[in-house]
Amino acid sequence: MEMGTVLQRCGLKGSPREGVVMNTTRVAVRRVGSDPVKAVREIFDCFEEIKSRLRECSSVFIKINGVWHHKHLFTSPEIIGAAVRVIRESGPDKKIFIMENCSQGNFTRHCYAAAGIDKDAKKMGAKCLYLDEEKPVMVTLREGSDERYEFPGILYRHLVEDRRNAFYLNMPVLKAHCQAQMTAGLKNQMGLLYDEDRARHHNRDLHQKIVDIYHFIKPDFTLVDALKVVAGGPMPAGRYVDGLLYDKDLVFGGTDTVAVDAVAARVLGHDAEKIKHVKLAAEQGLGIADPDRITLDGELPPQEKISWEFQSHLPESINFVIGKEGACFEGCMGHAVQVLELVVNESHTPEELEGRPLTIVTGKGFEQEQLAGLEEPVMVLGKCACEEVLPQVRDSYKVVDELNTCGHCDNILNIALRRLKVSTFAMSPVSVPKVAFLLVLGKMKGLRYTFPR
Repeated sequence: MEMGTVLQRCGLKGSPREGVVMNTTRVAVRRVGSDPVKAVREIFDCFEEIKSRLRECSSVFIKINGVWHHKHLFTSPEIIGAAVRVIRESGPDKKIFIMENCSQGNFTRHCYAAAGIDKDAKKMGAKCLYLDEEKPVMVTLREGSDERYEFPGILYRHLVEDRRNAFYLNMPVLKAHCQAQMTAGLKNQMGLLYDEDRARHHNRDLHQKIVDIYHFIKPDFTLVDALKVVAGGPMPAGRYVDGLLYDKDLVFGGTDTVAVDAVAARVLGHDAEKIKHVKLAAEQGLGIADPDRITLDGELPPQEKISWEFQSHLPESINFVIGKEGACFEGCMGHAVQVLELVVNESHTPEELEGRPLTIVTGKGFEQEQLAGLEEPVMVLGKCACEEVLPQVRDSYKVVDELNTCGHCDNILNIALRRLKVSTFAMSPVSVPKVAFLLVLGKMKGLRYTFPR
């Protein structure tokens, strides 16, 4: 079949220009239905070079998305299980690691337990790899940069120094993302960094940061779980998840993560060039995002626009005071809204917390009248706000919390829990004794983070 016909049949507009030879790439798409193993196997069958490489590798590292415990906010166990089974077909004795480095304010052992990933991995014969417990090495993400980042030592040894013997499978769950526009293959690699470095540049520079990680390390294959796609993600409160889900029943993948993400954008109903990090990656020569150069093996469903705009459900007693500029949603503003959404709605309702005040001052370029008559306690959030108004706020109010950082969900979470009088443990489906056990065990293994309280 001609390439242009494939593109048109699968809903990607355009066709190659006559007389012009262009590099192309392939993305395979399958409906999952009742047989996820068949769907995943057929995708791998489209890439004989990947099957050959799998046979040669003694270990496989699977980077899932597993930062919160509600279904369809983490990579589906049935898709992980299908991938593990297909991998086993290439060699039954392979060591398979299911890895993640959980979001700030949480730790991976807890998240795996809450989502049941730890038990699922054991049934699959795979090993859980908690990246937040691993010793780091220092790396630069891209040539010419003098910025140094911590990177898990185990991954550096296997996926950088000895890549020939290790296979890296990137397995995100597709989500619309209120800060990064979407979670797919490129964004999923943010979980390869530790908290402090992930927070760095988690502002208007977020999209380039995502691309910088891809400069440093690229998966052998990216396989996207799109069984159900959540709007307004990445982590809406559990009570609202079902109302935000779009049933796609898809899994798709390829060797070019940029191309896979371009297809992911189409599944979300958006052009790839509108997703900033996908556009940047293509412009920097890291992959193909042009639909004219992506051959689809399979069909996409009719296009349906899925919004990444976040929907909050907060009591009126929580108020934001926002400067004229600087309060970027990729950073302070987006983090604060999402954290408060979870604190308010995971174990309570907005009505139950009405009357527990909290005022968040963020951004820069404030008018003086904005800072008058604020209801305490007051959180001054972000470097911009702290540099401009923190002394004035401290002089005017008694109960003031200072967060002179950008991109730190954990600090926002600690203050929100304390000021709104919400228990951390009430937000988790895991029992208090087990959370304590997991935390102690994680600390013994090298965990540097603490459960918020």
